[in-house]
Amino acid sequence: MIRKWMFAVSVLMASPAMADTFRIAYYEGGDAPFVLVGPKGPGGIFPDLMVAIVRLSGDKLDQQYLPMRRLLKSFEDGQLDIEVGANPKWRANSTVPGVYSMAFGLPKAVLCFRPGEVPKKQAVSDFYGQKIGVISGYSYPEFEAAFATEQIQRADIFNSPNLLLTLKAKRFDQIIISSYVRQYWTKVDAKRYACDEGRMIDESEMMLRIHPSRAAALPRLNAAIATLKKSGELDAIFRRHTN
Repeated sequence: MIRKWMFAVSVLMASPAMADTFRIAYYEGGDAPFVLVGPKGPGGIFPDLMVAIVRLSGDKLDQQYLPMRRLLKSFEDGQLDIEVGANPKWRANSTVPGVYSMAFGLPKAVLCFRPGEVPKKQAVSDFYGQKIGVISGYSYPEFEAAFATEQIQRADIFNSPNLLLTLKAKRFDQIIISSYVRQYWTKVDAKRYACDEGRMIDESEMMLRIHPSRAAALPRLNAAIATLKKSGELDAIFRRHTN
């Protein structure tokens, strides 16, 4: 059964004639610190960022949780207007690439191993015949060809804490995880969620992916992001959830 929870954020509209209600979905498994799933609604970097953006742009939000594959399909079907925290190369195979805002973050994805078990060789080919744990529905361009040909077995896990715990339980010997996410869970419980970082496999800018039907909103969304950068509020949002 798909867990779905919706709510709206209303703001004082600066220009009612231009205002939109943007339909947005966050991954139902959460991805702290980017998305925190809670009874009072989504929290974390992405939801806080979107609330700040629409406060400046004069728009509204209609938000929900969805499984990642359903989220991506809903964007392609025109049922969602914005994907938060996307990059064109992660969505290169989408039937609806979308248009992208200016960047608002630069996360990196890393290989991670049980403490003291980081191998010296970490090329893609070094993992042939092995299993790598990943978050269900996420894309990792460097490894996609090996996953598709099953030279490397992809083990999809619901969310990041379970991914770290499954690594600890030796279901596989390595995972791919955001360094921000790893740091967050290490601070929550260093012993329970410990893993040692290996090499970086991706460092890509995060943007808003906007459905082509909403492309007219891109200038004001970019203007809002630029204002948040200049004022320091964007940095404050990241610090609030990563320090």
